[in-house]
Amino acid sequence: MTKLRTEHARELAEHFYRVSKTLGDYRFANWEKLGKNERLSIEAMEWSLLNASSDFTAVAVDVSLDDAAPVVKRVAHATKAMKAAIKKAERVDKVLAIAAAAVRLTGAILSGSPSAIASALDRALKSAS
Repeated sequence: MTKLRTEHARELAEHFYRVSKTLGDYRFANWEKLGKNERLSIEAMEWSLLNASSDFTAVAVDVSLDDAAPVVKRVAHATKAMKAAIKKAERVDKVLAIAAAAVRLTGAILSGSPSAIASALDRALKSAS
């Protein structure tokens, strides 16, 4: 197993922090339109992503990949797409689906399982389309 290098962990932390912040921005910008449970769901996923971001900065993650750089690049692409989709989403269920996909992606990365990461990346990209 190779270790996720410090610069990759830091980069992942930044990507998920930005998705978390985008969710928070969405929640506050749409406060009056969202129901209490919707606000709470978004906030919970926002915190999950923020905590995952902290986890990435705190530890190097064991991953069984020959090279983590392509995975980090795909994650960057996916998180950029998710942020853009959240910003233009017209329905809260779309935002919740994107947020859930982002949370699953962090869990997959932290698990170190290449197949889980690949599957979660596919779901993340699909949620943003």
